[in-house]
Amino acid sequence: MYGDIVYAKSWCGFFDPGVTAGAYFEWREQLKAYMTARNLDPGHLTDAQVEAITVVAHALPPVKDRVTHIKKNHHPGDVVELTRHLRMLVKDSARKLHTSNLDQIAERAGGREVAESPSK
Repeated sequence: MYGDIVYAKSWCGFFDPGVTAGAYFEWREQLKAYMTARNLDPGHLTDAQVEAITVVAHALPPVKDRVTHIKKNHHPGDVVELTRHLRMLVKDSARKLHTSNLDQIAERAGGREVAESPSK
């Protein structure tokens, strides 16, 4: 279970990970909007870009409330662990956005096969 996305969600305050709507969905949509507004390529994020997105993700509810709770009621190392899990969720959200973008490109191409963008 260690390292699993569901486990990471529970660490970050998303206690009902199977629900497709709600707090996690809204949080993820805000991250996607941030990445889109910053013109970040979710398929090729640098470590600095992931760190910037993680800072934004850290400030959004319910993660912000969860960090406050952990700082008050748990060990300081638990905040580090939460940040590690939050980084996993940020990367997962970027991967899902990248897949979604590729699907949209394929739809616009009208079923023609579209080559993926070249890697760096």
